[in-house]
Amino acid sequence: MAFQVEKNRSVTIFQASVQVFSFTAMEARQNYSEAQTRLRPNLTMTRHFNSVETSQPPNLMTPDLRAVKLTLYVVIFIVSAVGNSLVCTVILRRKKMKTVTNYFILNLAIADLTLTCICIPFDIPVQEMDYKWPYGALLCRIIYPLQTLSLFASIYTLTAVSLSRYWAINHPLRQQLTVKCAKRIIFGIWIASLISVTPYISVLEKDSKTGKCDEDWPSKSSRKTYTACLFVFEYLLPLTVIAGAYASIGWELAQRAKNGNRYLQDLQAEEAKKVVRMLKVVTLLFAVCVLPNNIMWLWLDFGRAEEQYDKFWDLVAFCNIVTFANSAANPICYTILNESYRNAFKDHLFKIFYKIFGKPLRMQKNFVQMNDPASMITKTSRASTMTSAI
Repeated sequence: MAFQVEKNRSVTIFQASVQVFSFTAMEARQNYSEAQTRLRPNLTMTRHFNSVETSQPPNLMTPDLRAVKLTLYVVIFIVSAVGNSLVCTVILRRKKMKTVTNYFILNLAIADLTLTCICIPFDIPVQEMDYKWPYGALLCRIIYPLQTLSLFASIYTLTAVSLSRYWAINHPLRQQLTVKCAKRIIFGIWIASLISVTPYISVLEKDSKTGKCDEDWPSKSSRKTYTACLFVFEYLLPLTVIAGAYASIGWELAQRAKNGNRYLQDLQAEEAKKVVRMLKVVTLLFAVCVLPNNIMWLWLDFGRAEEQYDKFWDLVAFCNIVTFANSAANPICYTILNESYRNAFKDHLFKIFYKIFGKPLRMQKNFVQMNDPASMITKTSRASTMTSAI
């Protein structure tokens, strides 16, 4: 009987020990989870394209995808750098090209060059170094905001040029925008773009522990507010204004075609239609190329992007490439859709070719014959002989 009591007591003690051990293990596991949550770095929502710190390993791409990504970067960089440089050179060297609309296109090309020459060369090494920032704390607050600033300058320029075309076509008898006034507007565009990225500059800093250039927002709500403001003021609101301006221009041109001599109206509006068509295509390209990147950041801040899709950051990387491609697409649009730019590009490229390789012999002979006094005298004497014979 005593043995049975002692046995039951031992079983009771053992069960109690197991319960205490289980409770202790559960508590330790919960504490460890909380510690990991506290130690896990905060997700930094960066307004530039590629510098992103997450709790996941940054390099998830396969070697094939990485090779495709780098190839696309190289192609975009070359096309954008050469094409936008040609746009700037042609507008600045030709007096006939120095119009209000072309000055806005010049500003758009400068913004594209800034985006291309700063973003791609600086971001690719950061990606390949697991997003470590090798350029110092000062450039951390300069390079990334410049990229966002360039996008603001691009969309504000497209807005300004759409409003200028609206005023010129819908109100042709009123005082028109001058080149001097257009330059002031361009200066104001860059000031407004700088103001738009000031909050971003204030939260960027280089983390001495991780060696990364990250944002340090005071709260998640602040980060979400800035993300929403970026989408509204960098994308939604400007494109709404641009759509309204071009819709009004289209209605005005249609009304003019119905009144009076239609052939005469078409001749008067032909050049305006060509310019407006080109600007519409450029604006549409901007809207299509920039939208995926905006959707990704909204999904990240206001949704559960990383939990819902494990390849989220790979998708973000290729959305960034689409955004960069817009800078390379603009000079191609100018060449295809505008005859003035096409002819100017041809002349400039031929001049560069002739300086490097020299003119062909046939062209040199024709040039010498045209400027040879003896040949001119011979032609004159022949003409005189023919005239006297007649």
